[in-house]
Amino acid sequence: MTRRTTYHVAGGSLLVEARDAWSADAVDALFAGWYLTPADDAGGVPTAPAIVLESGAAPGAIPSGLQAFDVAGGGTCYTDGRASYIDIAGSIVAIGLPDRADVEVWVDDPLPLESPALTRLVTYALSAALRQRRRFELHSGAVIEPESGTGVLIAGPSGSGKSTMAVHLAAAGWPFLTDDVLLLGVEGNDAPGTTTDGVTAWPLRRRFAITPQTYAASRFLQARAALEDLEVQEGKRPFTPHAMFAGGFRDRCRPGVLLFPELTGEARTAVARLAAGEAMARLIRMSPWSCYDRATAPQHLAALAALTKQAVAYTVRAGRDLLEPSASVDVVAGCVREAGDR
Repeated sequence: MTRRTTYHVAGGSLLVEARDAWSADAVDALFAGWYLTPADDAGGVPTAPAIVLESGAAPGAIPSGLQAFDVAGGGTCYTDGRASYIDIAGSIVAIGLPDRADVEVWVDDPLPLESPALTRLVTYALSAALRQRRRFELHSGAVIEPESGTGVLIAGPSGSGKSTMAVHLAAAGWPFLTDDVLLLGVEGNDAPGTTTDGVTAWPLRRRFAITPQTYAASRFLQARAALEDLEVQEGKRPFTPHAMFAGGFRDRCRPGVLLFPELTGEARTAVARLAAGEAMARLIRMSPWSCYDRATAPQHLAALAALTKQAVAYTVRAGRDLLEPSASVDVVAGCVREAGDR
């Protein structure tokens, strides 16, 4: 069997082709965790698949002589600057091969749907397909300051405090996009007489995930009895935020503030303004594909640079006080006010 499904994501569309029943089940299981909406009609959708997934395939050997480097989470990427292969335990993500789909995933043997290796394979495939459509992944939460409408990105790796801040702000009534992974793109401004491009952020990951410490510090979360029964996964308690927060979900924002939190263990939080160059350096370190994927690197780097020009950046040296919900609101609201006064 072959099943083709078109998904709307971040203002665009992706056609995904699953070439066997297991692959179709894998797409359904993993895509449900992202803001990928199946199209309900065929009008104006792409006709060539962006991603092809199949199991039991024999793609042949990866060509020799390619540059190799390790990828996050385990695995190796081999590339000649035009085409790339990501090998994770014998299964392959192939990107940019001539006369093939944009991205193809070849799974040596069907993996359990909950397998971390399968999640990594499909995540790399999705990220590559989106890069080719000028949508660039960033590990960042995103909320909107309710009075000014300013989009606030909270960027950082796992364990930096971004989910804690995003949850506290959403609980305080700030509209939310995501607490962990979003997409960036540069869009033209259609207002008459203007030529300015603007960076837009769209959410990618659906679920929020909080540490036991964040849960213990928030009366708001504790009042949601259903959270007590959720299983802790990788040290965090995941949950679906949409029916929980009064500010509500938003499917995009225009970032005006960019925060880089880092946990210090100190009692109090300290905030410092960052120059655009330092913000850019941090974004590049967080976005390795902006250097590794040569086919999309110029557009990727341009999107990051546009973000540093559009948004005022701050480093947030997060102290223990940010476990208190009101402290997160005060810190981020202060950054929004200062950015608005620049």
